[in-house]
Amino acid sequence: MEIPDYAKGDQELWTPKLVKDALVDAFRMLRRTGGRVGPAAVRAAWPAYRMDQADFMEQSIAGTLRDRSSSRPEYRTRMNVTRMEIVLCGWKGEDGREHPAWFVGIPDSDLREKLEAWVFAELRGDATTDLCIRKGWALATFKRHRDRAAGIIAQSLNTGRVDVW
Repeated sequence: MEIPDYAKGDQELWTPKLVKDALVDAFRMLRRTGGRVGPAAVRAAWPAYRMDQADFMEQSIAGTLRDRSSSRPEYRTRMNVTRMEIVLCGWKGEDGREHPAWFVGIPDSDLREKLEAWVFAELRGDATTDLCIRKGWALATFKRHRDRAAGIIAQSLNTGRVDVW
């Protein structure tokens, strides 16, 4: 049996954990940078306004002031946006070959569904056990399917010699 080129140890390999982290980062970046375009966009018919000190005081008294200091800073670098596009839209390799979006490469829809549900639960801050209870999935089976789907993506990235980020 011959060892494939991508497994000879001359590059860092993708793992299911790295794939899951990259998926969450990509969807988080999509949430920060993109949004709906057109009339369905948030506040499409209303002009944006600046809040002044009186607005903050009024919301504080009413108890509706949202704490904006706890959110993570939004870093939208070119590299992060490019990585998001690679994950969500696919890319064209140096050899001219088209590579599909990461979720498209998972042949089993059940595995893909579990991984997608996990990514969106992570973005919402939901616990994995709560997600499984809500969907009626067994936790052990869910984790096995999620990790298998991430493993399929990792294997295709390693085969395509995509550098780890």
